[in-house]
Amino acid sequence: MTSPDSPPLVSPSPCPAPPPSLPSSPVPSSPGPSSSSLPAPPSLPPTGEVMVLALGRKKQRVLIALSILPNLFLAFLLSSDPLITLSASHHCHLPGPLPSPEVLNSSLPWERGERPRDSGGLSQCKQFANGSQSAVVDCESGWDYNVTEGLKNNIVTEWDLVCAQYWLVPVEEVCFILGILTGCLGLGFAADRLGRSKTLLTSLTLSVVFGVLVCVSPYPSIFIIMRFCLAAASGGVYLTLYITRLELCEPSLRLTATTLAGLVTVAGELLLLAVALGCQSWRGLLGAGAAPLMLFLSYGIPGVFPESPRWLLLSERSADMNAFSERRNSNRDVRDDESFTELDSEPLPSSRPYLSFPELVHSRNIWKNMCVLGFTSFISHGISHCYSSFRGDVRGTAPSFYWTYLLSVCAGGGAWLLLWATVNRCGRRGILLLSMTMTGLASLILLGLMECKLSLTRKLSQVHY
Repeated sequence: MTSPDSPPLVSPSPCPAPPPSLPSSPVPSSPGPSSSSLPAPPSLPPTGEVMVLALGRKKQRVLIALSILPNLFLAFLLSSDPLITLSASHHCHLPGPLPSPEVLNSSLPWERGERPRDSGGLSQCKQFANGSQSAVVDCESGWDYNVTEGLKNNIVTEWDLVCAQYWLVPVEEVCFILGILTGCLGLGFAADRLGRSKTLLTSLTLSVVFGVLVCVSPYPSIFIIMRFCLAAASGGVYLTLYITRLELCEPSLRLTATTLAGLVTVAGELLLLAVALGCQSWRGLLGAGAAPLMLFLSYGIPGVFPESPRWLLLSERSADMNAFSERRNSNRDVRDDESFTELDSEPLPSSRPYLSFPELVHSRNIWKNMCVLGFTSFISHGISHCYSSFRGDVRGTAPSFYWTYLLSVCAGGGAWLLLWATVNRCGRRGILLLSMTMTGLASLILLGLMECKLSLTRKLSQVHY
């Protein structure tokens, strides 16, 4: 019994749950929910690697080969300057048949050599007036050329770009280099905005058109203008093919594909010399480089050379990317590969597929890489063009054109093979640093040998006199 003052009894209740700040007592683990009850992860857009592999191994290698083949004929247009601007020994044209050495000695003044201990030779730009040796005048009836190397008929011999007109030769060379720069900037920008395939076809068409106009140029001024335009178009073709080739390759194939493209260019430069020896005319030589480019206009036929899949992915061309999905479904080699299921998903929308130039400049990493690679390219191309037009050796004599040309081309081929053998083992940065160091040392050694030779000749000439 209970007293009336005692509180009534209540039924026991479970203990309240501990507060959130306190650890709860362990509870036996229960099996988690089945995978079927979990929400599916969001589908990712197809990557560039997947889209490239969707082409199939065989189709991928065929497209890479098609991107390499035009380099064989681009070498004719991009490496022909040493042949078409080679200046042969010459003298003023004299009336009558081929003059004998006695007639030349009596009609042309003798000029001392510019180098010490150089006895000189007959003048190449002056002649005696009216057969008398009292007055010397400029050549009145043109020049006679003694062509022993290269083309028998180039722009120098056809338009007499010697003596007072020789300044047009370096102007042509500078305009050609500026044309390549203009083409890489302009057509490279177009390749990013309009697509690789459209830019390639446009550049090929312009190369054929301006190649024909160069071959029919009647005057040096028109030739220089057309040559500038041809260089711009050829530079656009080369750059567009280079970018497309890299985008068609997996990372493991990029070095091999780039090396093969460089070796094909070297083969084109060797073929250029063989064609020059056969045709002996600068018009035929440039025509032999421009005409075969018409064959590559067939790349515009649907299915022959499709648009770069990486560019399609970047520019969000979903309608064009569906073609790769259809190609995957029709290719039994890749149809059962689970990695290609990513192609069935739509790419995530992006409001800004392109970066503007100010954004590239303000990106620290991109700006740093642009400065480093741009500076090394500037130095390497500058030195290359400088020594390609070098007309003498450390002894002060003019070496054989064929010897210097073959040595330069073969050295380029050896450099490509060296890169192929060392880049993957030593890394890109190490090989780049080594190449730039060797280039600088070679240039300093060559300049030092030439300066040493000039100093010795000056001392010997002072002792002689």
